[in-house]
Amino acid sequence: MSERDRGEGEQLSGQAWRRTVGEWLCDGVHGGGEPTRNEARVSVHSGMALRRLEKLSNEEILVELKSFVGAESRSLARLIVYLVEIEERRLHLELACSSMFDFCTRRLGFSEGEAFRRLTAARLVRRLPVLLDAIASGRIHLSSLVLLRDLLTETNVDEILAAASGKTKREVEELLARMAPKPDVMPSIRRLPDRSASGRHGSSRTVSPLPQTTPPSLQLKPIAESRYRVQLTANESLRDKLELARALMSHRNPSGDLAEIIEQAVDLLIEKLSKEKLGTSSRARRSKSSAKHGYVTRAARREAFERDGMQCSFVGENGERCPARCFLEVDHVTPLALGGSGQAENLRVLCRAHNRDAAERVFGHAYVEDRTRERRREASIRPNKGLVETHHFRQRKFVEARSQVRGALLALGFRVDSRI
Repeated sequence: MSERDRGEGEQLSGQAWRRTVGEWLCDGVHGGGEPTRNEARVSVHSGMALRRLEKLSNEEILVELKSFVGAESRSLARLIVYLVEIEERRLHLELACSSMFDFCTRRLGFSEGEAFRRLTAARLVRRLPVLLDAIASGRIHLSSLVLLRDLLTETNVDEILAAASGKTKREVEELLARMAPKPDVMPSIRRLPDRSASGRHGSSRTVSPLPQTTPPSLQLKPIAESRYRVQLTANESLRDKLELARALMSHRNPSGDLAEIIEQAVDLLIEKLSKEKLGTSSRARRSKSSAKHGYVTRAARREAFERDGMQCSFVGENGERCPARCFLEVDHVTPLALGGSGQAENLRVLCRAHNRDAAERVFGHAYVEDRTRERRREASIRPNKGLVETHHFRQRKFVEARSQVRGALLALGFRVDSRI
């Protein structure tokens, strides 16, 4: 047990801990003890389902999957109990492991991340056994416990569990930012160390590489309510543009706040992309009906996006709407090939995955696959085709201009060489 965990509140005594966990393990309601007759029946049924998977209906597959997820959560809670007991008995030391982390990675084969999350949960459960039920029932996942580990106490554990129950990691980060806000970070631009610099000096000493934890290209971390830390890695070109924008905005932005510069730049980008993708404009224009059947005008496209709220409009059988806001596409409710119009009433906004699924339901998987491959082939040929067409166009223009020059010179009485 780490010194930090021993200092956080009064720990349960060894006997009290074993009595509490013993009651939990033997409690069949929470799934900790030996499987009941119903649980055994479900287990046997699940094993049979694996052998006849192709014969299961969609609903049966979802039911089976839910039972597996529940069993996994109960197994995870049981594993955490055993980790606590192993640390209490110091069994990892007898197995020549210097720490529980070493035991989990070397003896149990966990990755570093898995070991860290499970050990963090084990030490929290050692101090707050009520967390076991939340883990076993799947109400809270280990990533959330890692985020909340510094806030959890005996007095607020029930309140925090209720607030974090069923939430994603990002939602828990928002919760943490409200409960324990952090101060704003100072805007700065700094040069990152050159990763390959150590290898340029020709050192003969072999250095173990640091663990590669490559972050996404852009990170948004909540630090307080309605306040976020934005982190990204910029190349030299972007750095120069930011510095130039800061200089140009110095009168309106004397402090040189990067957040204000980026916000105004993003506003301009959104305005530009909205004009390109949605046909938005500051001036109201009359929509012209296209003579081409099924053609989607900018006005119809704009109306469909405004109606669907810039989000995929697919609604599942459970009544939930797809939350996707990226890779959105306009789809014909009645397909164009079946006589559908390009009016806004026949349009809907779908993400790429649901748009493809809708097409496969109408035309079949094989047809959509063929069309996709054909479009990719055309896209790969189109740039070369464009270059050839541009070359021919320029050559034709040059020939026409040369003929005009020759004619003008001859009209003026000049002698023109045949090579011109």
